[in-house]
Amino acid sequence: MKMTIREALKKASRFLEEKGIEDALFLAEYTIRYVTGWDRTRLFSSMSDTLSEDKWKSIESILQRRSAGEPIQYIVGEQEFYGIGFKVNSSVLIPRPETEQLVEEIIKQAHRLWPNEAALSVADIGTGSGAIVVTLAVEGGVNWTFTATDIAMDSLAVAEENAARHGVREKISFVAGDLLQPLLLKEERVHILVSNPPYIPSSDIAGLDLQVKEHEPNRALDGGEDGLDFYRRMVGDLPRVLENRALVGWEVGIHQAETVQHWLKETGLFERIYIVKDLAGIARHVIAVRDKK
Repeated sequence: MKMTIREALKKASRFLEEKGIEDALFLAEYTIRYVTGWDRTRLFSSMSDTLSEDKWKSIESILQRRSAGEPIQYIVGEQEFYGIGFKVNSSVLIPRPETEQLVEEIIKQAHRLWPNEAALSVADIGTGSGAIVVTLAVEGGVNWTFTATDIAMDSLAVAEENAARHGVREKISFVAGDLLQPLLLKEERVHILVSNPPYIPSSDIAGLDLQVKEHEPNRALDGGEDGLDFYRRMVGDLPRVLENRALVGWEVGIHQAETVQHWLKETGLFERIYIVKDLAGIARHVIAVRDKK
């Protein structure tokens, strides 16, 4: 059956709408662009062109998978983060826009604390796809070096591939281990410690959206009974891994920021601890600055 690009777009978006998929038109457009390899300009200038049957079958296959709950990012194997394309699969959490704010805040505060040419050590704990550490390696200081940890080897493989893709593989050490243990075992101290750990309370997992709870890795979601297990564990080890002048940035779940801020204050390590809200107004990141003379 022959159809134009315009007809394919209408048919694809209608199919997704009937399946109750949000942003149906956007996803239909994205799927057609992905299969054809076109940008938006080419797509909209080609609305009267005929779509081949093979390409429609590919589009239809993607739509079927998405309508069954599989995230589009896993289907196409890619997600944009901070303007950079990242490989993703079911072994890693899909990077979210709010985490871009964490990266942005880390870079901003680092430039306030240290000169641009400073040699800084940075650790990304629970790196997943490597979105945070790779973006910091691309956008941060030229003399920054990085350690990325994760308990899952398959996640580290994805992160390493993303680092190589963006030309920063040589700047990053990828180490398998649980939270801060790789740093502790090497007796390594860092200037910047950043993490987006699992923070969803165990009892809330069942209520998550289908594409999250059934497709994204549970180990990257489940933060224990109150969602705070990983922060609780990291706080106790901070004195042994931070340099005298240091910056900590953690992403947190809803209603968790003040508790995490309090725990960081109780360590007595930091001169300043503040909370950053995301674009939805949710307290999403806790930033702590240490400036011990």
